[in-house]
Amino acid sequence: MKIIDERTLLARIKLGEKIIFLTDERLTPAAQDLVNQYDLKLIRESSQYHPASQKVKRVAIGADHGGFTLKQALISRLETAGYTLFDLGTHDEQSVDYPDIALAVADHVTEGKSDRGVMIDTIGIASCIVANKVKGIRAAPCWNVDVARSARSHNDANVITFGGKILTPETAWEILEVFLSEPFSGGRHERRVRKIEAVGKT
Repeated sequence: MKIIDERTLLARIKLGEKIIFLTDERLTPAAQDLVNQYDLKLIRESSQYHPASQKVKRVAIGADHGGFTLKQALISRLETAGYTLFDLGTHDEQSVDYPDIALAVADHVTEGKSDRGVMIDTIGIASCIVANKVKGIRAAPCWNVDVARSARSHNDANVITFGGKILTPETAWEILEVFLSEPFSGGRHERRVRKIEAVGKT
């Protein structure tokens, strides 16, 4: 059990009026007085944290028209590497709405049908926003291997998003290899990911 004293709480107060606490954290009486004084809203993380699978065998992949070409190139690489693939579209370069496909990829992961998700649009930001609306998804737009490694080791990301316009197939594959193989570090990072998961649950 971790005890939060008034000094620690004051440091957190400077960050805003909503403070996330884990279920194993307790406030000292003086810290509780500060909560009352500042009329703070305490968010208790009580839901179970579901880590991303460490052994990746099944991959859901999707793209809109802006990411179709890169998706096809990555599918070829993934198949050669022995992954079980679920191609959730789109299947040509006709214009489609990225939210529909990003949601399909995210759902495939949260429903346990895939271990990781890959979503590609023109830049990679828009699909990331959509995927992160889905409970249990931790999506990260990655443009180099260092970002992908951090997304996995620090954030336990389970969906990666790419920009078909900004990455070559070779670069995207290098990044994806890291994303699929890098383990989650756990420890202090798990505590922080649990707090991420607590946001929006109250």
